[in-house]
This record gives sequence, C-alpha cells and structure tokens, in this order.
Amino acid sequence: MIRLIPFLFILATVTPAPAADIAVALTNERIAVDTGFSGAKLTLFGAVEGIATPRETVDIISVIQGPATEFKIRKLEKNKLIWTPGKARIINEAPGLYLTTSTRPIGDIAPLPDQAAYRLGADFLGVTVEDHIGDDITGSVFANAFLSEAEDAGLYHDQVGGIEFKKGALFAINVDLPANTPVGEYTAAVYLYQDGVLLGRDSAALIVNKVGIERQIYDLAHERPVSYGLLCVVLSLFAGWAAALAFRK
Repeated sequence: MIRLIPFLFILATVTPAPAADIAVALTNERIAVDTGFSGAKLTLFGAVEGIATPRETVDIISVIQGPATEFKIRKLEKNKLIWTPGKARIINEAPGLYLTTSTRPIGDIAPLPDQAAYRLGADFLGVTVEDHIGDDITGSVFANAFLSEAEDAGLYHDQVGGIEFKKGALFAINVDLPANTPVGEYTAAVYLYQDGVLLGRDSAALIVNKVGIERQIYDLAHERPVSYGLLCVVLSLFAGWAAALAFRK
C-alpha cells in the first residue's frame, strides 16, 4: 500500500487538458439599409480555446446565412423570332444570402457528412424545384441554374482566405455584404476543425433592417398591401398627369 501512494499522488495532480472550442462575436449586430446603401463590411472577432498555436494547426469555416427567401426562375422560350420568359418555377429552401469564408477550400477541411449536416457550401443547402409534368427540364437543372445566377448576383459566394489570426488565439473574419443584401434576420456561424475533426462551433445573430423612408415603404408594402397598391396607383396617375402637363407647356 505504501508503494502506491506516490503513484496515486501523481494521478491526483494530473489535470485533463482543456477541450478545444471556438467563440465568435460581431462588431456590429445591426446593418442599416437606406436609399444610398451600397454594401457593408462585416467583421467577426473570435478566439480559439484550448489550442496553443491555432494559426498553424486548425482550420476555420464561417457561414453568413440570410433569411429564407422565395426566388423565381424562368426558362427562356423562343416564340418565332423573340425569346420570352417561360412559366416561373419557385425555388424552395433558399436563403436570401449565403456567404462562406474558410482558411482552405471547405471540401479540404470538413468531411462530406459534416458538409451535409451543417450545410457547409451552397451545394448542401438543399435547394429544390418541383418538376412539372410535361416540362422537358428537371427541377435539378433549374436549381443548378439558380445557384449559378445567385453567385453571379453576389448573393452566394465562397471565399478562401479572409480569416486573419491575431495575437495568440484571436482571429478576425472580414465579410463584404453586397448592395442587394436582403433585409431580415441572419446567422453568423463559425466551425473549428483540426485534421478533419470538428472541435467546436459558435454563432451570432445579425439583423439587416431598412431605415428612413425605405423602412416606411417596406412596412407599408408588407403590412398593408392594399393601401400600398392604391398609393402606387395614385402616384402613377399623378406622375402621368405631371408629365402630360409638362409636355403640353
């Protein structure tokens, strides 16, 4: 029994290493959109816990995801010599904005099950379009066309780089929001990986809101659509009358 005492003392003094984790916060949790809005810069500050040299040993993925938005996509159809838009197809389960930033390509960081589970990358968003009977184009073709159009419009974007490790375990992620950023509630999520293993994740909330006259028009259109429609008709009639009066003079 006496011989075991030193061994037991050693066990008692050994403390387990802290588990690795990640924490993130936004510099600005509200983005104001007015008539002159041309985009905004968003910075996420965070820290890696439990790893001494994160700059050299870990990977980080950030995902800025906007509210679910209804999109419509149409196939151009040739009618004699004129190309016209065909019947609209509704895009399901599509965020209004989807921006990712990562230290390396996401496919080199996270395994496929994680990419599917956490929707890491536009290909894993689950964007679907219902097939129409008699249509020679499947819904998956429309979905792929939508992802391509959303990328061209700057609404969907995958950026490699843009994550700056600061002193010690601190880091910053810089994201550019486009001028056509939709309003609504956003989530900013970060994922910490090491050798393909998810060590931790965290998220922060972001609100993009219209202000000033833009906000009043937006609220009127969504809360009182009949009044908004009548106002548009009145303004159109007034504009037509003013234009006619100007040309008459």
